[in-house]
Amino acid sequence: MRFIQIGDIHLPSAAQSKGALDDKDARFPSDLKTIISNTPIKQAFRKIYELVESGEIAGLVIMGDLTDFGKIDGYAACARYISTAFQVGANGQHSDMPLGIIPGNHDVDRALAKNASFTAKFKPLVAALANEGLPSIPVTDPIWLTFSAGGIAVRLVLLNSCWGCGSKEFIPDEFRDDVQDAIEKALSRGQPDKQIAAYYDRQFDTPAFSNDTIEKLLNAIPNASDCPVLVVAAHHNLLPQRLTRLAPYTELVNSGAVRGALQELDVPVLYLHGHIHEDPIELLQRPGGNVVATIAAPEIVKGFNVIELVFTRTSLPLTCRIIKWRFDQGGYLKQQKPVTIPLIGSRRRSHNDSLAPLYSLLLKHRELYWNQLKEEAKAIFASNVEEELEEALELLFSDGRIEIYNYELASYNWIVGARV
Repeated sequence: MRFIQIGDIHLPSAAQSKGALDDKDARFPSDLKTIISNTPIKQAFRKIYELVESGEIAGLVIMGDLTDFGKIDGYAACARYISTAFQVGANGQHSDMPLGIIPGNHDVDRALAKNASFTAKFKPLVAALANEGLPSIPVTDPIWLTFSAGGIAVRLVLLNSCWGCGSKEFIPDEFRDDVQDAIEKALSRGQPDKQIAAYYDRQFDTPAFSNDTIEKLLNAIPNASDCPVLVVAAHHNLLPQRLTRLAPYTELVNSGAVRGALQELDVPVLYLHGHIHEDPIELLQRPGGNVVATIAAPEIVKGFNVIELVFTRTSLPLTCRIIKWRFDQGGYLKQQKPVTIPLIGSRRRSHNDSLAPLYSLLLKHRELYWNQLKEEAKAIFASNVEEELEEALELLFSDGRIEIYNYELASYNWIVGARV
């Protein structure tokens, strides 16, 4: 099963981002510049559309920060761009494609955030998405989606981590009004666009999940037999970013509570986020527990992620592969070598005796091409040799027992190695 994780879009600035072009000639024809150096966002959206058209993608999830500033024209432009470029939503050719969108801190309407209502600041974005036939963002309640492929169904839940973003209630009482007045005064002078950009980059944010959201999430999670792996999507990162960040109130204030709750679940969890414009992949695991993998998507002008889940024929999750599509120094979007995360944990691996002789065979030869291995495996598997062999190799690979070279390609390209 494959689905696509799309990071911060940030229109209109992303549309103004230049491709890989060392431009030192103002006389060069602008039309030709466009032809030889496409903008990154156009290349990324075109590739995503090609993948959607291939029929191999089960869904899309967009990680928030659709806009630079929380304004209605930005919401409308980005919603229109998404629905048109990907042909998704109620009006698109791929109207049946599951699509998840979550809000980011840049999507908050700053003027409405001053109101007493915590939900008012999200309403313009909800309306703009609905106007283009796109699904709503989660505001008060989690939104559940199902991605399906090959008889497997994976549940994905969208969460709102932006409750405190832009709200003066999270500024300490003692100087709340003074700080708010100072912000308004600063925004009213100088260069308005520059001032508002600085506000959204360094506002007094307090990213947080509401307690009600966390409770509803935990109460709605299906049992392990109906939900082999849980995918959680929110804008903000559960772990502090690696690069030291000097800005007030920028980390999730209750990330520890959410992290602990996810680690206690009886299923492996993929926590997808954006926000930091980088793409670390980090694993959290309690002794004897299931893994919680935090997977960040970069901003769209740097690329996107294809998330691939591999299951056994009995629907147990084996591995998660993150296939990174990134721009190289020449400005071309390329697929990188996948990053593989084991998901099976302490679950029962196999009900047959094939793994031991297969592993022994691989240790004996040290390295075998797929066709060679398939011939040798006929002595191990009585029937369905290719299917049985591929699943057994995936099991051994998820345990870290073997190496599979060319793993990102179809199995007939594999070279399998094992060493003590």
